[in-house]
Amino acid sequence: MSQEKSKSAGASSADAQPPNPPMAQVDVPAFPCIVHLAVKDGVYRGRVANLAGIEAVASSEREMLGKIVPIFKRTLAEMHQRGDAIPWIAPVPDPKLDEIKRFIPVHL
Repeated sequence: MSQEKSKSAGASSADAQPPNPPMAQVDVPAFPCIVHLAVKDGVYRGRVANLAGIEAVASSEREMLGKIVPIFKRTLAEMHQRGDAIPWIAPVPDPKLDEIKRFIPVHL
């Protein structure tokens, strides 16, 4: 049915759609995941440079980041939920000569 027909048929104001409510503001914490990665003989080894103890190994950079980022996220989510202070490594060390630096913002 066209809008003209609806109006001429006497559509009431109750039939009108209410305006969309405003979007709620939600604070979603974001954290910097700084990964230093090295490639040797087709093996990608990554380590989080700004939080100790998180490492991953894979056969491609994408696969390695796909492993390391969820570990980083899970670790931070657990700390954040408990209210623990995050033991950031600061200042973040420079990558070694054979490493490449990747920066991934991670939202919880």
